[in-house]
Amino acid sequence: MLLLLGATQAQAVEPPGPRPFVGERPAHALWISPLVTGSLMLTGPLVGGTLHLALPLGTNLQLSDRTDLVLEVTPRYSRRRCTDDVGNCGTVRALTLSTGVAWTPWPRARGDGFFLQPKLSGMVSNEKDRPAADEGEPAHRSTTGGQLTLGLDLGYRKTFARSNFYLAAVFGAAVGYSWNQQREELDLGGQSSLPWGDAPRNGRIVDINMDILRVGFSF
Repeated sequence: MLLLLGATQAQAVEPPGPRPFVGERPAHALWISPLVTGSLMLTGPLVGGTLHLALPLGTNLQLSDRTDLVLEVTPRYSRRRCTDDVGNCGTVRALTLSTGVAWTPWPRARGDGFFLQPKLSGMVSNEKDRPAADEGEPAHRSTTGGQLTLGLDLGYRKTFARSNFYLAAVFGAAVGYSWNQQREELDLGGQSSLPWGDAPRNGRIVDINMDILRVGFSF
C-alpha cells in the first residue's frame, strides 16, 4: 500500500509531457538582427535626412549537440540628402557575408546556454558621392571597396518549446582590413551603412557588433 501511494504521489507532481534533456534541441534556427538597422531606419530621416534599408538575416544549422554552423547575409542600401550642412552625401550599397561555428560548452535543455562564435566576415560596397555642382566636381563619383575581418561573438541563446521562438543576446568584435571605403578605423555598427568620412582609405578596421539581439524561430 505504501509503495502504491508513493507512486501515485510521484505521478501527481510529474509535469505533463516529455521531460527535456540536453540532446533534445531544435536542429536549426532562422533569425534576424533588427537592432541597429531598425534604429537607423527610424531615426535616419530625422537625423541627417538619411534613408536606410537593410536585412540582417542569419541561420543556425546544427552540427552536433554543442556546435552550430552560423551563416549570415546582410544587404544594405542607404541614401543621404545633400544639404548645406552635410558635405558627405550620396548613396551606399553593400553586401556583407559572415560564417562561423557557434560552440556551446555547457548546453542546457534544448541546447540553450552561453556560446562562443569565431567568425569570418567579408563585405563589398559601392559608394556614390554627389558633391556640389559649383565645386567643379563630377556629378557622381562611384567608388567600389570592401573589407575582410576575423572576429569573435559571445552570446546566450534561448529557445521556447511551445512556440519555437528563438532569442539570442550577442556581443562581439572583429578586426581586419578595409580598402577604398569612407570609414573610420573604429566602427560601432553604423558606418558601413552611411556615406562616412572625408575620403576613401585603405587600412585597419575594427568592427564592434552592436546587433546584440537575434530574434527568430527554431525548427
